[in-house]
Amino acid sequence: MMGCSLLEEYRGTIERNCQRNRGGKTRRSKVLVLARFAIIAVIAIILLVCLALSPLFCIKSIEVGGNKRYNDNEIIEAANLQMGDNWFKSADIKMKNMDIFRSVGAEELLLKRCPYLETAAVRLRLPTRVKITVTERKPAVLIPYFGTNLVIDSNNYVIDTIGDAEGSSIPIARGITCNGYTLGQALETEKPEGITALDTVLKTISSSDLNAGDRDKEFDILDSMTYIDVSDLENIHICLDSRIIINLGDYKKINEYRIDFLREIYYLQLKRDDKGFLDFTSGEYPSFIPN
Repeated sequence: MMGCSLLEEYRGTIERNCQRNRGGKTRRSKVLVLARFAIIAVIAIILLVCLALSPLFCIKSIEVGGNKRYNDNEIIEAANLQMGDNWFKSADIKMKNMDIFRSVGAEELLLKRCPYLETAAVRLRLPTRVKITVTERKPAVLIPYFGTNLVIDSNNYVIDTIGDAEGSSIPIARGITCNGYTLGQALETEKPEGITALDTVLKTISSSDLNAGDRDKEFDILDSMTYIDVSDLENIHICLDSRIIINLGDYKKINEYRIDFLREIYYLQLKRDDKGFLDFTSGEYPSFIPN
């Protein structure tokens, strides 16, 4: 009996030693696999970096699309891109969201240097072609400011300045007092509610013009507007073709139906040489007072 116990104990010792040896070999195998993987990854990264910095990715052509206000050369210069530059060496290439084929830095420069731009996308089209796609802001109104006129888009961004507004096709906005401005930035005003009213009226008129659909452009209200006055928020005035002044009433009550009604009266009922005052607040129907 004692002999059997010693034999079993001996066998158990041998099995435990074997298990430890197998465990040690498994751990060594895992370490070797990880080491090989790390070496391969480092080599792959080095190869990719060398490939990226090689002449293979030097810019050979730059295409610009969506621009009207700025020509192609102005856009390319503002983006700080030059023919022959390596895409990945450029100081303006910032890798965000792991998108190495998009130049966020060039896009930021474009929006900073070109106030008329609303959006900009700069991407590498493999291997050597760069595509710049922009959308431009559209002038909505002019706001007088210390002897000059600020050109404002529909989102209240200052996109330009002009000295003399006479002869301009852009309507003037009255009743807006500015605290200051920066090209390419939103306008700073003392009374934000004036901007709110301006936005509401302009967008309502634009939507009405757009929904006129089959009508010719000559029936648009916005294109005929000389000025819009938001000094009194309960009595918004606009002037069409410098001859008809319209009181549209409280800006909160101005809707497309009222603008459609105005279009019908102005273009189909009034004569082209009529001058006067059209009041939408005088009762159920607007009244016209000739001048």
